[in-house]
Amino acid sequence: MKQLAQTDYVIYDKANDNPLQDSYGRVILFGDKEEAINDCYGNEAVVSYTDLPMHWKLELLNQINS
Repeated sequence: MKQLAQTDYVIYDKANDNPLQDSYGRVILFGDKEEAINDCYGNEAVVSYTDLPMHWKLELLNQINS
C-alpha cells in the first residue's frame, strides 16, 4: 500500500473545500512546493497533504492505491 508524505503538496481552496483536480477528478499532487505555488490562483493556497481535511486525505490515498 502506497503512502503520502508531508512533502506531498496540493493546491487547496479552503473556502470551497476543493483541491485542484485534473479533468478526470483526480487531485493533483506536487512534490515541489515552489512549483505548486507558481500554479496558485486568487483564493488558493499550497498545503501539505497532512493539512487537508480527512475526507480529502482518504480520497488521495484511494487515488494512489487504485
